[in-house]
Formats: sequence, C-alpha cells, structure tokens
Amino acid sequence: MARTIVMFVVLAGCATRGGHAPSAPSLPASAIVATIPVGTPPTLLAMSPDGSRLFAASSAQLSIIRASDAQVAATVPIPPYTSGVAVTPDGARVLISSVSGVSLTVVDAASGAVRRPIPLIMDMHPGGFERIAVTPDGRRAYVANQVKEYLAIADLRGGPANQSLVDLRPSDVTLTPDGRTLYVTGCREFCTTGTVEALDTATMSTVRAFAVGSSPYRFALSPAGTRAYTTNIAAPGVSIVDVATGTLVGTVPVGVEPTGLAASPDGTRVYVASQTARTLTVIDAQRGAVVAIMATPTQPREVVVSPDGRRLYLSTQTAVLVLDTTRLGR
Repeated sequence: MARTIVMFVVLAGCATRGGHAPSAPSLPASAIVATIPVGTPPTLLAMSPDGSRLFAASSAQLSIIRASDAQVAATVPIPPYTSGVAVTPDGARVLISSVSGVSLTVVDAASGAVRRPIPLIMDMHPGGFERIAVTPDGRRAYVANQVKEYLAIADLRGGPANQSLVDLRPSDVTLTPDGRTLYVTGCREFCTTGTVEALDTATMSTVRAFAVGSSPYRFALSPAGTRAYTTNIAAPGVSIVDVATGTLVGTVPVGVEPTGLAASPDGTRVYVASQTARTLTVIDAQRGAVVAIMATPTQPREVVVSPDGRRLYLSTQTAVLVLDTTRLGR
C-alpha cells in the first residue's frame, strides 16, 4: 500500500524539492518560441489530432491554446486536481479526469463549453481515476484507476460504463493506432520491476507482458509501433522495449522524477521531462543514447510534440513553453 500512496502523491501535485541537474545547461534561448502562462500546476497536456490546438489542463482550469500564434483562446473552469486529459480522435471534445471525480469532464474543443459529464464506475470517493486512452473510433475511453487496480471503460456515446480488473496498479494506458491493443503500465507488489501488459481490447485478456524499470509512470509507443518507452520514477530512467519480442533493449538514465514522455512523429527522438531534476532530456531513439540534457526555468511536468514534429510543448509550474525542436540537441 505504501507504494500506491507514493505514486498517487506524485500524480496529484508538483514536487517542491530538488533543483537543476548540476551539469545541465539551460534551454537555449533560441529554442523558446513562446511562453504561455497557464493555471495552477500540475498542468497536463493534450493536443488536437490536427495540431491546431493545445489543451493545458491545470488544477481547476483548462487553457485552450491556438498553435498558430501560441495564444490562449479560452480558459474553462474544470474540477481541481486534474489527473488525466485526452482529446477525441475527431478533435471535437476534451476529456478530463480528476483525482476525486467519478466522471469525465467533457469540454467542447472549439467553443470551450462544458458538456454533460460522462459517468465512470460509481464508486466511493476519492474516485482515483487518472490517465485516459480513447479508441480510434471515438466510442470508448479507458481510464486507469491505480488505487483500486482496475480500468473504467466509458461509453462516450452516453451508455453506462463498465470496469475491467487488472493485476497491477495502472499508472498509464495507451492504445495502438488500430485500437486492437491496449498497453497498461504499472506496478505489482513493491514494483522493483515494473510491468507493461498488452491487452486484446476485444476480450480484455492479456496477450503478453514485459518487464520495465522500477515504478513505471508514463508509456509511449514509437510511431511504427515497434518500440515502447516507459519513464521510471524509482530509478530515474527510460526503458526501451522491443514490442515484438518483449525484450528490454536498454535503459537510458534521465533526471529525477521523469513525469513527461513523448516520441517524435518521425520516430527519431524521445523527449523526457523530469520534474524534480528540472530538466528536459532528448534521446536518440535509434541509438538509445542521450543527445542533450537541458535545465528548465521551473519544474516541468508534461511534454507533447506537434504532429509535424516542429514544436515541443512543455508544461512547467508557471507556463507552457513552446520549443523549436530543431534547436534542441541538434
């Protein structure tokens, strides 16, 4: 139970300890395209499929940001303590979970209007719902519940939600582009070795499982779907796994408390935001080697990449930074 509580605290708020990595140079000024003030941290990020809007979900506030000019188009009140955010494949709706909520908050992506919430499993508070994965057809959302060790399966068309028990504490959920496989990342027991399970979404049965680093927190697939990446909290690093064989290819050390993870659309780079270390790490995906480690102005939390790969969005304690990827460790 102790491990569950620790991971939940990491999710619920920004850490206040730590500082810059001793040897990390600062982000180059030439790489910072814009600095966009947002709400109270932690700020989670999601991008519309066409790359036109960025959604920054802070505690009690959603900022809808235009990518074209890096300006906030609207701010929307949402429940406090955001724990997950996702955009539907058609780009029409933003789905938000919160630490104590038992439903998904739904925001119209174009107007910012708050729609009727989508119920999850009605359970005792706190709800404990966190990361969200939406099917390619936009019909369902899988929502991790780490504390209670199950997934809520929400009907985005308005039907009742279901639940699927898992044999680990899920910290992240990720769907393949075809929607047939759901990767569930998390911990069993004390989590000296983390686990990723691949589930067949038609049956919700485990197809295969593979081991990753201690206390995995975030999961990402390469664009080709051949490699998987996890950030590991307990032993700060990124595990690289060959998906076909389930073999651990290697582990790349990164800054303390890696909370943000994204792979570039061309598959050449992996970006990691380390909250306590206050660093952004750029990894060469092919070689599994660090290209650059850069200190951020304040503690970073999440990172997403634009569909064209030219912009990197990094949430910090005070703002979302828009970064030019061509000036990051090139």
